[in-house]
Amino acid sequence: MRAENTLQFMADFYPSIFPTRKHCLNFLFCGVGNGYEWVKGELVDEDGKFEKRYRLIKPVKKAEFDRERDWWVRYRLELEMHEETGKRINPDYFFEWSQPSREYSYIYHFPKNIRPDWKALLEECRQMLKEDGVEI
Repeated sequence: MRAENTLQFMADFYPSIFPTRKHCLNFLFCGVGNGYEWVKGELVDEDGKFEKRYRLIKPVKKAEFDRERDWWVRYRLELEMHEETGKRINPDYFFEWSQPSREYSYIYHFPKNIRPDWKALLEECRQMLKEDGVEI
């Protein structure tokens, strides 16, 4: 499945787990044991069930996250309240990058035949990590 289509699938079917693009990239490239594997240059669900059942009518240029803007507004509000009052941040509005494993994370381990759209997504993730001060 094309990279952006995969992100769109994640956004459409699991919006509470993947409310933002950053959440998806973290899951796909930084964590380990996420249920995806490289096949013919693309990250695909290991058992392939989603690819068999889910087809977009038309491929997307860039995945849309309907709640992303609202999520980031609430995230900033939660951080401000925490800093001002010490109140615990609502876990629904907390984001922290997974520490990529040099042994297993796909941010480090990808095939030589990686498809260009997946390579672009991986580079986008690297840039986000760098901007957020995560050493890779």
